[in-house]
Amino acid sequence: MNQAEKCTAFRGHIISPKDPNSYDDYPDGCLLVNGEGKIVAVGTYDDVVAAHGQPLKTVDYGKRVILPGFIDLHIHLVQIAQTGRSGDTLLGWLDKYIFPAEVKFARIEHATKLADWFFRELARNGTTLSSVFTSIHKTAADVAFHNAAERGCRVIMGKTLMDRNAPDNLSEDVDVSLAESEELCKKWHGYDNNRLLYAFTPRFAPTSTSKQLAGAAELWHKYEGSYMQTHLSENSDEIAWVKELFPGCKNYLDVYASHGLIGKNSLFAHSIHLSDSEIDRLVETDSAVVHCPSSNLFLKSGVFPYQRAKAKGLKTGLGSDVAAGPEMSMFKVMKDAAYVQTDLWLAPRELLYLATLSGAKAVNLDKTLGSLEAGKEADFVVVDPSAKSSVPRDILEQPADEILSSLVYVGDDRMIAATYVRGKAIFKSDEVYEHKVEPSLRVK
Repeated sequence: MNQAEKCTAFRGHIISPKDPNSYDDYPDGCLLVNGEGKIVAVGTYDDVVAAHGQPLKTVDYGKRVILPGFIDLHIHLVQIAQTGRSGDTLLGWLDKYIFPAEVKFARIEHATKLADWFFRELARNGTTLSSVFTSIHKTAADVAFHNAAERGCRVIMGKTLMDRNAPDNLSEDVDVSLAESEELCKKWHGYDNNRLLYAFTPRFAPTSTSKQLAGAAELWHKYEGSYMQTHLSENSDEIAWVKELFPGCKNYLDVYASHGLIGKNSLFAHSIHLSDSEIDRLVETDSAVVHCPSSNLFLKSGVFPYQRAKAKGLKTGLGSDVAAGPEMSMFKVMKDAAYVQTDLWLAPRELLYLATLSGAKAVNLDKTLGSLEAGKEADFVVVDPSAKSSVPRDILEQPADEILSSLVYVGDDRMIAATYVRGKAIFKSDEVYEHKVEPSLRVK
């Protein structure tokens, strides 16, 4: 039996980023995937067959486009039902809409219903890795992990930590919050050969005391390969508030750094109003930031300093930031990333890089994810831009740059034909997915 007979060949127009300015392009391409969900070979269909033999199974997507799966590095599961809630900037918006919504996750029925909706929609939008904030509730976080585990999604996720400056029913005892976080980490971190990973998640500096921040740092450093995610410098009023709460710190970033919450596998969402010295410190410590352009536009928070960040080599990924970002579609996030940089032209190929390989580099998973290369795991999305009526009927006959331009500027979930994690479909547009939690996975 030759090697290909143990594999599945996915045939289509393969486009895979190499860096911000270039990509591999195989109009009649082949992604050869083994039974463990790893890519054995990628190239033209004829070249792959010549080198590896004719596979017994071929999934032929014709001229439809096969891209690396999208990576969304900042999204709130508990806010999914609050999309489109307009009328305030960050701090007022949290009080008016978000905190009341998060209180509901104390009820397991509500947590289960919304977790199912959330992960189904991520798959429908072609997202194969997401970094997720849940609520403060341990059981709700456990429900979310169960759902992701069963559905086949890939996540970095954690229970949110808050012990002050929040409603009473969302403010925790520090010792309890840290103990519950550790229990969840022990249970889920590394699940299914690292398909699920844990992130210690202080919401943002104003809602955590020094004790909670330091405790989160201790746990983060204790568990190898775990992550730390939080918010940084999103809003000018927020920054002024942080200065009042932590007068001994040099700046907002120094609040986290002084408590041990900086370094490899740390994710700082937004990071809009950063000084050069803060950017330098993030780079020096191998930290990463998450650009959330849709959210920044929606809440009128400001513009991420993309040119300065790129020039200094700051690790950067993209985030939808649902619900402040009103849609999960990473096509929309890419488009907004282009729109907010009014003095800078971002080519569609660079935007695709930000939503895939750059995101994988930000979370130090680029040896496994982010591009379609032999040896990496087969996380990919099949896209049909002609599925949207406003796109020219001959778009799939056009060069790759033209196809990418259509995807970025008019793309949405209607273009997603299928989403795969480790070579297994977690969504297909021509199938109805009725997700049911098996009894063995139900949370008691």
